Amino acid sequence: MLVRGLLALATACALLAGASIARAQGGAVVPGDVGSSSTPVPPVNPPTPPPPPDVDASRVVEGAVDDATAPATSGGATLDPEAIERDDGDEEEDAEGPDEERGEDVVATLGTVVGTAPAAQQVDLEPRHRIVWREDWPRYSFDEAVLSLGLGALLVAAELLPTATTSANWTGGILFDDPVEQNLRLQSAEARETARVASEVLQWVMIASPFVIDALGAVGIVDGNWDAAFQMGLIALESYVISLVVWKVTVLLARRERPVATRCADSSSPPDPACEDGDFETTSFFSNQTMNAFTGASLMCLHHTHMPLFDDEAADASACVVGMTVASVVGLLRVMSNQEYLTDVLMGAAVGFVAGYIVPWLVHYQGGARPELRPPVALIPAPMVGPGDTYGAMVAGWF
Repeated sequence: MLVRGLLALATACALLAGASIARAQGGAVVPGDVGSSSTPVPPVNPPTPPPPPDVDASRVVEGAVDDATAPATSGGATLDPEAIERDDGDEEEDAEGPDEERGEDVVATLGTVVGTAPAAQQVDLEPRHRIVWREDWPRYSFDEAVLSLGLGALLVAAELLPTATTSANWTGGILFDDPVEQNLRLQSAEARETARVASEVLQWVMIASPFVIDALGAVGIVDGNWDAAFQMGLIALESYVISLVVWKVTVLLARRERPVATRCADSSSPPDPACEDGDFETTSFFSNQTMNAFTGASLMCLHHTHMPLFDDEAADASACVVGMTVASVVGLLRVMSNQEYLTDVLMGAAVGFVAGYIVPWLVHYQGGARPELRPPVALIPAPMVGPGDTYGAMVAGWF
C-alpha cells in the first residue's frame, strides 16, 4: 500500500510538472509521454504586445490570429502566406530595378535634348557623333549676332533709300575687259538671255548648298548633330550678310554701267533687243551673282575641309571642286550674257572667297584666336546720307 501511494503521488507530481512546462512552451501535453490518459491541454498564445503609434492595431491582431492558426512545420516554425507574397514582391522589385534605372537614363537623355539635365549628365549621356564642333572652335557669339543684325538693317535701309542707280559714274571696260567681252559675248539675243537666266539659277543653287546640303543634310539629318548644323548655318548666314553689305556699298559708290548699256549707247553697234528695256541699273561693278556663288562654294570648301561631312576624303574634296566649278560657270555666264565685265566677275569672286572662306576661318576654324566681345559692348552699322547724291555708312555703338 505504501509503495502504491508513493507511485501515485510521483505520477501526480510528474503530470503537474509536464503541464507547467507545456503551458510555458505553448504546446500540449501528450498522454503517451508519461503513461497517462489525461486530456490534452490546448496551446495558449502569448499576449500580443501593443502596436507602435504609427501601426494599424487591426493589422497586428490579424497577424497574430494568422500566426496562431497557421499549420506547424516539422521544425515547429510557421509559414506566413503574406510573408511569402512579400518575399515574391521583393524579388520582383529587385528584378525591375535595372529597368527602372534604364528608364531614368531615358528621362535624363531627354533632359539633355531640352537642356534641363545637369551638365555632368549632359556630358555623360551626349551621343557620339561622327561630325563634331570642336571645343577649340569659337562658337557663334553675341557680338557676331549684333554685327549681323546691324549689317542686315543697313542692307534694308540701302534698298529703301532713293539711290541713284541709273546715272553712271563709270562707263566702259578697263585692262582686258573689252577684248574678253568681244570674244566671249554671245551673238544671239536669245542665247544671251538664256545665259543670264542660267547664271541666276546657278547662283541660287550655290547660295542654298551650304545650308541644305551641308548643315541641314549631312550634319543635321544624316549625323543628327543639330548643334553643329546650327553653328554652320549661322556662320553661312553671317558670310552672306557681310558680302552683300560690301557689294551694296561698292555698287553705290562705283555706279559702273553694264556692258549691255554701253553697247546700246554706241550707235556703231548692231541693234540689240535688250536695248528696248530702256534704262539700265549701274550695278555692273562688281558682279553680285558671281559673289554669291563663290561665297557658297567657299563655305562648302571650308566645311568639307575641316569636318568629314561625307565621311570620305575624296567625296569631301569633290564637293569643294564641284562648288568652285559651278561658281566659275556663273561668272563665265555673266560675261557671255553681256551683263558684266571680266573685272566685275573677278572682283565678285574675290569678295565671295574672302567672305565665305577667309572670314569664317579667321573667326571660327583656326582655333580660338579672336578676342570675343562681351555685352554691353556693341557695334551697329548704319547708313549715312549726305547732300546731293552722296551716300555712305557709319558705325555707332556703346561701350
